[in-house]
Amino acid sequence: MENETIFQSYFEPDVSNFEPDVSNEVAVLRKQLAISLKFHHSNTLEKIPIEVAIQVMAEVWNACHRTHESKPFTKR
Repeated sequence: MENETIFQSYFEPDVSNFEPDVSNEVAVLRKQLAISLKFHHSNTLEKIPIEVAIQVMAEVWNACHRTHESKPFTKR
């Protein structure tokens, strides 16, 4: 199971890789987002470098949180 992706282990998830403080709701939302990206955006994701995909995700996350009092994502 060590090399399985979230999609390979969808029906028998290995919960040991989840942080203990992550709520069940966050775990479900994480899985929903991963499935959505995989099945609706896999063609695009196959064509771009991971750095670009992560930067775009951060930009979208920031855009969704502009109405909230949260710090923007910054690259470390």
